[in-house]
Amino acid sequence: MVKPELEVWGYNTYRPFRIYWILHEYGLKYIAHRIGSRTGETQTKEYLEMNSKGKIPILKHNNRIITESAAAVNYITYSYKKPEDFYIPNNAYERAKVNEWVFFSLMELDCLVIYTLRKHEKPENLGLSNLYGEAPNAIKAARDHFDRMIKACESNVPENGWLFGKRPSVADIMFTSCLMHCDRFKIEIKSKNIVNYYHRAKERRNFIDAYESCFG
Repeated sequence: MVKPELEVWGYNTYRPFRIYWILHEYGLKYIAHRIGSRTGETQTKEYLEMNSKGKIPILKHNNRIITESAAAVNYITYSYKKPEDFYIPNNAYERAKVNEWVFFSLMELDCLVIYTLRKHEKPENLGLSNLYGEAPNAIKAARDHFDRMIKACESNVPENGWLFGKRPSVADIMFTSCLMHCDRFKIEIKSKNIVNYYHRAKERRNFIDAYESCFG
């Protein structure tokens, strides 16, 4: 039996999930190393030699290692034959528009909102304030910022389909993975249009299979 050339380290969080999702979209075989954050598994000598940041996820393709989820998703997108049911930009403008969503999701939602809530919410709310300290003003600011960003992007989310038409893209993977945190941190998505988009994304077969791989 031939060993798959792709390996993923990490599970049970939304950043590894992004890699699982693109792998399922492309129908690629892979080995999953189900290691978690803050378990000590990312601090071993062997792991730190692959990722000196000591975090998950890692995508390994033969001897190539990528340690950021968005970079890993893009790597798969442009390294393998595109599936018919997946959107790939054809020119510089289209690539820029996809990246606009990617950077928006990473910075305005993941970094400024999700990471803040993860660090400063109380443990009973799935946060780590026991490690990083309580910061109620930061939590309020993060939740308010989420509301503003959802309002700002609402008109750019179509009523049907995906962000760029009938097929999902890297932009959808990144944006949806950030919306998934709303379930965890009890964030209300104050946009019926985006709520409907989110529900459509969760009904996609490849999303469901990736979710099982990551969280099951």
